[in-house]
Amino acid sequence: MRKTSAKGPAPLDKVITCIEKATKEGRSTLAIFDLDGTLFDNRTRTIFILREIAEKFDSRVPGLARAFRTFQDLSVVDYSLDVTLARVGVRGAETEFIKQEWAKRFFSDGYQKFDMPIAGAKAYVNRVHKAGATVIYLTGRDVGRMLVGTTEVLRLYGFPVGIEGTMTIVKKEFEQDDELFKKEVSEYIRRLGEVACIFENEPANSNILQARFPSAESFFVLTQHRPGAPALNPGIHRIKDFLPAAGPTARSRK
Repeated sequence: MRKTSAKGPAPLDKVITCIEKATKEGRSTLAIFDLDGTLFDNRTRTIFILREIAEKFDSRVPGLARAFRTFQDLSVVDYSLDVTLARVGVRGAETEFIKQEWAKRFFSDGYQKFDMPIAGAKAYVNRVHKAGATVIYLTGRDVGRMLVGTTEVLRLYGFPVGIEGTMTIVKKEFEQDDELFKKEVSEYIRRLGEVACIFENEPANSNILQARFPSAESFFVLTQHRPGAPALNPGIHRIKDFLPAAGPTARSRK
C-alpha cells in the first residue's frame, strides 16, 4: 500500500480518489496533460537529432562531431539549443546550420519517438483514465507537422490514446503562441465538463490554466521551461515525476 503523509493522501492519489468519486456519482471529469516536459522528456530527441546531424554533416559541423566523442549525459541539454551547443563547445559559423537542421527534425512527426516518458507518467495517466476521467493531451505541437507523430508516440509507450475517454488537442498553426493557444482552448474545455487536474511544465501556461479552472488540482512538473518565465502562482503542486510517494512525507509541495 502506498504511504501517505500525516495530512492525508498525497496530491497525486487525491486526484484519483476525486475522479473515482465523481465517476460513481455520474459526473464527467477531465484531466489535462501537456506533453513536452510534462509527460515526456524531449532532451533525448534533441540528442538523437544532434548526433544525426554530426554524423551526416561531419565535415560541415566538426565542432559538433568532436562534442560527441566526450558526450556524457542529458544534463548538457538545455531548453535553449544555443545554450546546449555552447555547453558542448560548439560555437561560430556552424551553429546556425545546426539550428536549421535541428528545427527541421525536432518539429516533425518522425523524431518524436525518441522522446522518453517521465518516470511514472504512463502508469499515472492510465490510472486517471481507468478512474473515469477523460484524458486531454493539450500540447503546443501543431496539426500539420506533429499530430501523427504525437499519436504514434503515445501509443508506442502505452498511454491511452485514440480511444473512448481521450482527446488530443494541438495547434492549427505552428506559429500560434502557445500561451494564447492554451488560453483560448481552455474556454472550449470548460464547456466539456469539470476539470479535475492539470499538469504542465511551463509556469505561464500553468498559471493560465489554474486561473481558468481554480477548483482543479494543478501540478507543475520540474523539468525545463522557457527562460524568463513568470513566477508560479501559489497553490500549484510541484512534482519531479509521477512515481508513488516513497515515504511518509508527501512528494509534492505547494
